[in-house]
Amino acid sequence: MKKRFLASLLTVVTTMSLFVGCKKTDSTTEEIITELNEPVSIEMWHYLTGAQGEVLQSIIDDFNSTNGKGITVTAVNQGNITDLNKKVVAAAQSNSLPAIINVYPDLATGLIQDGKIIDLTPYINNDKIGMKDEIKNDYVKAFIDEVSQWNDGSIYGIPLTKSTEVVYVNETLLGTLGYTMNDLKNLTMEKLTEICKKSKEELDIPGFGFDSSSNAFISTLKMDGKDFIELDGTINVDNEWVREFMQYYKDNTEKGYFRTPGEDTYLSGPFSNEKLLMYQGSTAGAAHIQTNGQFVLGISEVPKFEDKFNAVIQQGASLFITNNTTPQQRYAAYEFIKYATNTENTAQFAVATGYLPVRYSAEETTIMKDVLSDIESIYGKVYPVAKEELDYAYYTPAINNAQSARNIIQEKYESYVNGSITDIDTFINDTTSQVKTSIQRQ
Repeated sequence: MKKRFLASLLTVVTTMSLFVGCKKTDSTTEEIITELNEPVSIEMWHYLTGAQGEVLQSIIDDFNSTNGKGITVTAVNQGNITDLNKKVVAAAQSNSLPAIINVYPDLATGLIQDGKIIDLTPYINNDKIGMKDEIKNDYVKAFIDEVSQWNDGSIYGIPLTKSTEVVYVNETLLGTLGYTMNDLKNLTMEKLTEICKKSKEELDIPGFGFDSSSNAFISTLKMDGKDFIELDGTINVDNEWVREFMQYYKDNTEKGYFRTPGEDTYLSGPFSNEKLLMYQGSTAGAAHIQTNGQFVLGISEVPKFEDKFNAVIQQGASLFITNNTTPQQRYAAYEFIKYATNTENTAQFAVATGYLPVRYSAEETTIMKDVLSDIESIYGKVYPVAKEELDYAYYTPAINNAQSARNIIQEKYESYVNGSITDIDTFINDTTSQVKTSIQRQ
């Protein structure tokens, strides 16, 4: 079945082609090469800036000078993630993609469907250049699961910029309320609400908030074993669990126990200013917290409702190799991706950027050990908690226009809990209708 790659950010031809059900295979079944006879240059597109871009460039420079195979990688920043996505889509249409792209799986879905991204499995399983055992035993399972959700488990990408969520806690204020961090172990939403009630009554500040309202909805839904949008296009918004937890969040927001980011955009600001006791946010956002010596920062695993599953989202972009390449360039790209995500480099990248290492063995490196032993390091506090959470971390199915759907649920969630939408049926009907339109958009 041949499908055209259309000019929307995440593209399908019809409603029935939301997912990768069949794909072009000409770019992935030809015999791979495992060595080079002459120098090869390749390009990588990414969205990393500042310190994140600098550490990536450092890894690239080291690879270029040490690979011994004549491979030269050039990194090109294409703006923010939205800018990058648009340029990737345009390049896919004109068959001018670079060798490597650092994108999210939802964008990769359309590219895989149209045969624009190659299957890495033949490289990974190759006896000479492969890393099958490392993929199975060392790369974080939750991250690999996400890049192998298409076509019977074939691996199409290797994770790079990955994060999850934790709860950031003002441990000092928590103590004034008579609680310790031990009280937050195996934290339930019901226990959290008890603490938040006391925070509002005694400190006159909200006790808790979700930095991402879309993640609040999607993760709470996942506690009941449901995906927001399933791979077959099913939208799980109209059910009793949604009615129950949305009312719970609305009630506690109206009482001032919880809050949404609102005009602050992110909760790290009010948290740093001690206007919020704790919040659930991305591990990659830890650097935005400023204690200014005024309070002790604590880190807790995310809460769950009693009698529900633990659920925390893992997100981020991975490295994919495109088919606008020669066999030599594909091999070169694979060698670079192996290098960029080896144990030492994933540790270096994680510590410098705030992302999570993509290999378990990174924890045994000197750079990680130094950070984990530094009592002043925020990352040293975040990582051990995030590591524990990865045992129950989930990824969202990569469907068409996923970001648009997330934007819709973000806006509807905040409108409902803050009172702009007054009844749950309106919330459910409006959300379902708009999300359905979004994921069917060509």
